[in-house]
Amino acid sequence: MWTIIAEKPILLGIMIGVVAVGLLFSWLQTGNKPIGIAGLIAALLVPGAFLVADVIVTDREKILNIIYTTVEAVENNDHEAAVARIGVPEIRVRALQELPRYEFTNLRVRNIQITMVTGSYPPEATADCDAAATVSLKRGTVKNMRVTRRVILTFRKEPNETWVVTNYTHQPLAGGPDSFTP
Repeated sequence: MWTIIAEKPILLGIMIGVVAVGLLFSWLQTGNKPIGIAGLIAALLVPGAFLVADVIVTDREKILNIIYTTVEAVENNDHEAAVARIGVPEIRVRALQELPRYEFTNLRVRNIQITMVTGSYPPEATADCDAAATVSLKRGTVKNMRVTRRVILTFRKEPNETWVVTNYTHQPLAGGPDSFTP
């Protein structure tokens, strides 16, 4: 239920709007004052749904925020900021060894699918997304090559309610790992 309230305010607004229109229509047909008041209250709840959705930040929204801020850091070639949310030292070192080999000029992610791991403690989630980047090798002849990769991130919720990356991998969109896959 919280997912609908916090992440889908348009759907909730439409549902409440239908109820409000139904109540107001009934009031117009019958002249029954309590029905009219209920219709007005329901109509006022529509913007309230958007306010509530803006206040509540779900775990999925927190993970999306991490993904987008990391994408921005990678696109700006800010390696320290890009690995700031990695919570496992070995994975952080691996990322810091991999990122400086490339120079990013453009990076976009799409088709982000976040799956919460049910029954895990502490809570865990997996994010699977498609990334398209314009990349140049720092050492080599490859310049401004368009690359698409499937990026898979594993997240864990810390006791302080923040999410950290515990593992990552990237591979071609089709097929299995290649020579660039960590």
